[in-house]
Amino acid sequence: FKPSGELTRDFGALCNPGQTDWEDTLRDEHRYQRIPHLPAQINDLRDFQPGKPVFLSEYGVGSAVDLPRQVLHYEQIGLGQSEDADLYRGFYNSFLADWKKWNMAETFGTQENYFRLCVAKMAGLRLTGMNAIRANPVCVGYSLSGTYDHGSCGEGATGTEFRDLKPGATDAMFDSFYPLRLCLFPEPYHVYRGGKVQLKAVVANENALLPGEYPIHLQVIDPDHRTVFDKTVKVTIQDPQARPEQPMAIPFFTEDVVMDGPSGQYQFAAAFVRGGAAAGGTADFYVTDAAEMPGVETEIAIWGDDPAVAKWVAQRGVKSHPLAVDRQSGREVIVVGRTPAADTGQWRGLAEHIARGTTAIFLAPQVFQKGDNPVGWAPLKNKGRLHGGADWFYVHDPWTTKHPIFDGLPSGGLMDYVFYRSLISDVRWADLEAPAELVAASINTSFTYDSGILIGVYKLGAGRFVLNTLGICERLGEDPAAERLLRNMIRYAATETNKPLADLPSGFEEQRKEFGY
Repeated sequence: FKPSGELTRDFGALCNPGQTDWEDTLRDEHRYQRIPHLPAQINDLRDFQPGKPVFLSEYGVGSAVDLPRQVLHYEQIGLGQSEDADLYRGFYNSFLADWKKWNMAETFGTQENYFRLCVAKMAGLRLTGMNAIRANPVCVGYSLSGTYDHGSCGEGATGTEFRDLKPGATDAMFDSFYPLRLCLFPEPYHVYRGGKVQLKAVVANENALLPGEYPIHLQVIDPDHRTVFDKTVKVTIQDPQARPEQPMAIPFFTEDVVMDGPSGQYQFAAAFVRGGAAAGGTADFYVTDAAEMPGVETEIAIWGDDPAVAKWVAQRGVKSHPLAVDRQSGREVIVVGRTPAADTGQWRGLAEHIARGTTAIFLAPQVFQKGDNPVGWAPLKNKGRLHGGADWFYVHDPWTTKHPIFDGLPSGGLMDYVFYRSLISDVRWADLEAPAELVAASINTSFTYDSGILIGVYKLGAGRFVLNTLGICERLGEDPAAERLLRNMIRYAATETNKPLADLPSGFEEQRKEFGY
């Protein structure tokens, strides 16, 4: 650089052995991604092509830190009062408060079981990302982040600070780095019966195959183990001395396939017919038959204007009417979308409806935006805060209880990142008192400690309201899980509509003022 700061010459990313100059023949990239990876993140890892070969020197997915085991390890080596032990003990105490407040034993049994599941989850997340990296034709090298946990966080791909192997991680690394690998990509991960899934397949080959032509058998297997798609495609491997060199990743199949089969988990599978013993070769996705969705018999009241909710109500023939906040003849089910009502009188009327026995379903936290306060309209004295942003390296572990809102869906443990991929929220309610009914929450022990509520049911007078941060409105009509959750919420709320309307509770006016309206 000149004294003025001007760059005097360009320089490259590498210097080969025996050379003295930097060569501009390679790009060094760091490409951390939002977790769970949506199609945009998968495409970015698999398809980015900056015009030069790429060395991906940083990318990874961390895991939870097993806090009680970490503290015990320090005690075991006689360092139970060390600074590091005190740090982890502080995180663990925060976890213990949530464990008790949210009655997590009913869902996980023991703390040890909870952390075992959280740490083990990382292997699948790592494999998803590395599957995409291996399928990128211009990615010629990858340095994973990182090998073992360090710096008071769960960065390690294979082991903890005390060199304990993380469950499934070694197998995931073996599979993803195998010299010959079949990388499969079904999109989307969850479709309605009769919808299309795009199937992509790539051979990752690091000089493992001899030159020649190789048939690869592609299948889709339904939940009853029947083959619903069957095709064999040939891939040609060039002589390694040929120029230009053949890329180490060879895309060889893309097709949109209609999935007209039963509800459940499907597997996209591939295998060499002869000549190649590959790793990889499987990817799961889900199909849901809309005809099996539970019915919505209760007429709902809609408050606010959300196009996604209005479209769903019209398409599904759900009986509805606009909520009249100035009158109430009985208990109702109120569905509230994303559009905030900036009128104090509207919020006051809504609160009165709830307090007299109605259940309101707040489908998205955006509705509570009041000026520059994201939670200003929430009907809570202690409004807490909406916390977080997109997970990337240091992941949260979202989980659900067994609750009617998750009826017919995977629940009662960690959320399935395939089934719920497009719904998992980037934000959560933090610093709130425990709800009357906790439905779903999220905890991060990968870096410091952070936790919050994803779905909770709160009481207000004789009524109740549901807070939700999952992406239901954003995915209605696209992801069957979004529709099933909304149907379940309405059916759950309808269980109170047969009761008589209650009087406003004593002290309600004072309580309403505490809400700010």
